[in-house]
Amino acid sequence: MQTRKEYSIQFVSLGLGEHKFEFTVTDKFFENLDYSEIKQGNILVKVNLIRQSQMMILEFDITGTVNVLCDLCATEFDMPISGTYKLIVKLSGDDIDDKDDDIIIVGAQEHQLDLSQYIYEYVSLSLPIKRIHPLDAKGKPTCNKEMLKKVQKFLTKEEKKDTTDPRWNDLKNIKLN
Repeated sequence: MQTRKEYSIQFVSLGLGEHKFEFTVTDKFFENLDYSEIKQGNILVKVNLIRQSQMMILEFDITGTVNVLCDLCATEFDMPISGTYKLIVKLSGDDIDDKDDDIIIVGAQEHQLDLSQYIYEYVSLSLPIKRIHPLDAKGKPTCNKEMLKKVQKFLTKEEKKDTTDPRWNDLKNIKLN
């Protein structure tokens, strides 16, 4: 991912303590990501940065909507997302570019931190595994009915039955006290 100025924080000039940043993620952010399943979105990313002498703690609060394909009817819709994530950045005197899942180490020569990759990852993590249209006020699905009919034509008889694996039925007999 290319470094993007609009998603970078100049941490060298920050004093010790708490600092707040806001980033707006729009369609332009996802344009250059060939591997992304997300192509459109409108997301607000609030970052609370706590600067200490040898490390920084970044707390991300992500809210907004992204355009995704429905798993049932294969039509696009805007899905609301939200999530909070934490990233720890250790400031090292050595020129180390070692990465961990939630802890990264930056060398002494670094003066800014590009958050674009982390923003993308956290937006992706905010997506649910199953992506379907939300229910309307009456509790009925808002999927494209024509597409659902077309999909039903191609399902096999076994897929249409919606039966569960009989091995799971034995678990219903377990009594929990």
